[in-house]
Amino acid sequence: MKKWVLPITIVCMISGLLLSLQLRAQSTIVSNPISERNQALIEIINKLENETDVIQSQISKIREEIETIEERKSYGQEDIIQLQNKVQKARKEAGLIPLKGPGLVIILDDNKAGLQAAQNDDPNRYIIHYENILNVISELKLAKVEAISINGQRIVTSSEIRCVGNVILVNTTRLAPPFEIKAIGNPSFLEDILLSGEFELLKNLGFPVSYTKHTSEDPIEIPAYAGSFQFKYIKSD
Repeated sequence: MKKWVLPITIVCMISGLLLSLQLRAQSTIVSNPISERNQALIEIINKLENETDVIQSQISKIREEIETIEERKSYGQEDIIQLQNKVQKARKEAGLIPLKGPGLVIILDDNKAGLQAAQNDDPNRYIIHYENILNVISELKLAKVEAISINGQRIVTSSEIRCVGNVILVNTTRLAPPFEIKAIGNPSFLEDILLSGEFELLKNLGFPVSYTKHTSEDPIEIPAYAGSFQFKYIKSD
């Protein structure tokens, strides 16, 4: 029985990690009354539904491989290496290992100068709200971003970006401006979508927002997700 412990443990890890990826279609998306933005969010939903189908297919293939190994009643070093490679791939997709690559580093900050010039105005009009961050993140997903972090917090399927009072929380960690969003992906695609959405709107309103492009020779580094995946209602077969 001991010889089955390692492959069974690895298989369980794969199934659990891929299962967590299925939650991607349930990620929080903030709606916007502007028709163009609604269309963009619809595209995000369609994209995530397609990704969920792919993930389900991956799970089915892994189950078939498990059955094949069980039928053989034996396994060798090659089987273990293949399973380990699948675990590593699943960990990468789930955000559990650090990544580096080309992309954008985006800075969003409060409009302090505007607030000082209009002290009798509503101060909420001059600060970055969590909705602004959510909109930028959602738009980056349209450009097929591969990894995202906010002030060092890795964004994964179970991540929450929410506001509690005047505090913005990401992965239950309190964040303060300026907000540094790192996004790994095709720099040109990311830039195009960035300059046609929330970022450009904030810039036109006088917010001190900026971004820098990074190539493979000058890669962005994004840390691994340090939290835990907690499922209350999902059960594996």
